[in-house]
Amino acid sequence: MKHYRLIAMALALMLICTSCGKGDTKTENTDSTPAVTDTEVVTDEAMTDGLPADLNYGDKTVNILNMEYIISGPIEYDPETSVHGQQASVVQEANYYRRLAVEERLGVKINFIEETTYKNIPGLVRQSVNAGSSDYDMVFSIASQQVTLAQEGLYVPVNDLLYVDLDKPWWNKEYIESVSVNVNNPYILFGDITYNTVQRTCAVLFNKALLEERLGMTDEDMYEIVLNGEWTIDKMAELASQVYEDDGNTINDVGDIHGIISFGSNTFEWLAYSAGLEFTSRDEDGYPVLNLNTEKAVDLCDKLLKLLSGEYTFVTTNNGEQVTKFAEGNALFLANRLFLTDWAAIREMKDDYGIIPMPKFDEDIDTYHCVVENLVQWGGVTVTAQDIDMISAVAESMAYEGYQKVMPAYYETALKLKYTRGEDVDTETQIIDLIAQNARTDFLYMNKLGGLGSIFANVHNVNQNNFASLYASSELAAKGELNELIEEDMANQE
Repeated sequence: MKHYRLIAMALALMLICTSCGKGDTKTENTDSTPAVTDTEVVTDEAMTDGLPADLNYGDKTVNILNMEYIISGPIEYDPETSVHGQQASVVQEANYYRRLAVEERLGVKINFIEETTYKNIPGLVRQSVNAGSSDYDMVFSIASQQVTLAQEGLYVPVNDLLYVDLDKPWWNKEYIESVSVNVNNPYILFGDITYNTVQRTCAVLFNKALLEERLGMTDEDMYEIVLNGEWTIDKMAELASQVYEDDGNTINDVGDIHGIISFGSNTFEWLAYSAGLEFTSRDEDGYPVLNLNTEKAVDLCDKLLKLLSGEYTFVTTNNGEQVTKFAEGNALFLANRLFLTDWAAIREMKDDYGIIPMPKFDEDIDTYHCVVENLVQWGGVTVTAQDIDMISAVAESMAYEGYQKVMPAYYETALKLKYTRGEDVDTETQIIDLIAQNARTDFLYMNKLGGLGSIFANVHNVNQNNFASLYASSELAAKGELNELIEEDMANQE
């Protein structure tokens, strides 16, 4: 992902803030000055959006179908009535000023059409486009929906968006290419146009008190393991296995102290797709090739079954239960998405916690590759949009202003409200840099391909390593579906 300097500096502030229960080191953010204009996050003030200076569209309206207000923010914003320092206020404030900046810069009016029931979005888009209507110029929704709409040819290829420059730091070009049927012909918009891109990145939270009490290790020891390239699935299992303690009722339940909390098949998948193995490659024309049926994939399942099936693992499919358990100091590791750090229970937990990447398959993997989960939001420009060049300018300006305004607000203020001063800022910055720079996904994760995309979840659900048989039973259908996607993409380019 390409916000390297911004993310590393900003998320370092988040990491520094994780000691929320330690005496006099804690300070409250009570300044009434809007957080967006008082950020310490380093952005490039000299950088411009790269758009022609004289662009002005005479107050034309741009209609954006938006899921759950993540893109839009409030239509009106009153600093006097907002609660300064809370995510709902700070990020919406930043989105509000982002919208004003884009409207003024380009002479447009942005009309956000909110759809809180996200399941309705595919039907709305199909109905509008098939009718030849320009109800929606841009659409933002979860990736698992957008991938299908893009493949149906309902969105304009990014190559046809005159003013969108994927080489700019506010776009995540590598991610966009990785989820595209053809890397040379992407259809989705992904980057700082929405802060959701980082919210939905997976990482591991660890309890510093349990680490020291049960294993005699400090957070510096943990960070050293990571930076030395030794943070692997096996290492995670080794540490987690030394923590378990029954609460006295001789039943493995929520009251025990566990080494790791698992969110069921989701955690299995997040760890699998973060392990650093590539399950699809690309041919010379940029199309996906299945690269899943390997000994390493089988070994990966063995490692994850050992990690997530042991006595030291607590399994729950309730987000609130896992967050509460970790916040109460009853688990060493929580492998989940970064947005959980903004939950009240985590912000207010007594013990200090740290953030590290998802573990690698083994030490030979080049670096850490935390997966961006499939509920992250993508954008698309509909093929029925009336003025494609104008919409492309709006998209570019929104991403640029997101880079300058929204992302700093989200990192610095929304993720953490209570600040402390860490003893090793450089190390924590380096750890966060690993997470941010190398966050990724795999084409297979976003495309189920005859069931192969769910193969790791299915291994988890039967609790045995039947990877080989699952692959054999799905391979023919998967290759057929992949060939159909490639043929459709070729047809869309004609």
